[in-house]
Amino acid sequence: RTDYTEPRQHQSAKYRHKDYHREEEAMEGKKTNIDAAQQARIRAVQMEMNDYKALIRADEGFKAKAYKPQAKEKHMTIGYGHYGADVKKGSTITRERAEELLDKDVRDRMVSIRGLMTEFDYLPLDLKRAIFSEHYRGSVQQSPKTIELINAGEWADASLEFLDNKQYKNAEALKIPGIKPRMERVSKELMKLAQ
Repeated sequence: RTDYTEPRQHQSAKYRHKDYHREEEAMEGKKTNIDAAQQARIRAVQMEMNDYKALIRADEGFKAKAYKPQAKEKHMTIGYGHYGADVKKGSTITRERAEELLDKDVRDRMVSIRGLMTEFDYLPLDLKRAIFSEHYRGSVQQSPKTIELINAGEWADASLEFLDNKQYKNAEALKIPGIKPRMERVSKELMKLAQ
């Protein structure tokens, strides 16, 4: 496995996941007994969350009316890429409500990406941002092989595997050409680690 970070004290993914939830509770104003180090971590998580929200705003754009990026989608999308059964055909949304959904969606994805990639926190920042954007869109979890390769530190293979994707290859025909630059950003950042 390629060493891609400075030496660090390893923590189990389960510990980091539990610790992350505790920090999230503190961010939400729930009473917790935390020390200065954890307060610093909470500030770091808040900064990370704000960075991801800005990234998603830029990558997704704001859509006030519910839409389907592809006709075959099961659910509708609205706001900053919020997707799900709660979005009904003909729905509209304010920017304020879209921000609330973005906040919730980013929090949820920050937890779920760490469940998929045990070393996510230690990846280079540009790669984390690229992966997070695609995880938000839903493509990362649709490629278990890419996740497996990333977790194994097989960067070049992960880079190629991620673009070996029907949506990517047929983006123009599917009328979703905007996904290509986002997916290519992940592939490019993975390839940087291979070099």
